[in-house]
Amino acid sequence: MTGSNPTMKKADLAVVAIIVPICLYVFYESTKWPVVAALGRPFIIPRGVAGLLLIAVAILLYRALAGRSSVQEAPLVGADLRRVSFTAVLTFGYLPLVERLGFVLTTFSYMLLFALVLGERRWLRLLVFAVLVPLIVFALFDTTLHVPLPQAGFERFLHGHGLAAIFH
Repeated sequence: MTGSNPTMKKADLAVVAIIVPICLYVFYESTKWPVVAALGRPFIIPRGVAGLLLIAVAILLYRALAGRSSVQEAPLVGADLRRVSFTAVLTFGYLPLVERLGFVLTTFSYMLLFALVLGERRWLRLLVFAVLVPLIVFALFDTTLHVPLPQAGFERFLHGHGLAAIFH
C-alpha cells in the first residue's frame, strides 16, 4: 500500500506512545524479581516479549515517520465492527475472570468463543483448539517453566491428582 493516511499515522504514533512505556515498565519491574534456583530466570519471558514488542514498535514508528503508514481502505461497519467489538469485550472480560476461574477453564472458554467469532463452525476443530491451547500453555508455563498461572478448581485438580506431572 502506498501513500499515507493521516488517521493511520496518528494511530500508529498513539500505539508507539502507549506500548513503549509499557515495555519499559516491564523491563523495570522484572529487575526486581528474585532469581530463585528452582525457577531459573523467570524474567526472561516478559523481557523477551517486551523486547520483541519494542522492535515491532520501532518498525511501526519508522514507517509512520517515513510516511509509509498503512492505509485504511474502509471503516469497520456491520458484521466486521460487531466482530471486532465482541473480540475486544471478550478479551477485556477474560482478564478479570482468569484470576477467579483459573487459567485452563477461562482460556478454554475464551478460545472457543474467539474461534466462533472469527467464523469457525466445525465443532470438532473448535473443541480441539479450545482444549489443546490452554492445556499446552498450562503445561509449558506452569509445569515446565515453573511460571505460575492463575489457578482455581481445575488446575488444583490437575496438581492434586498428579496429572500436572504428566506434562514434565
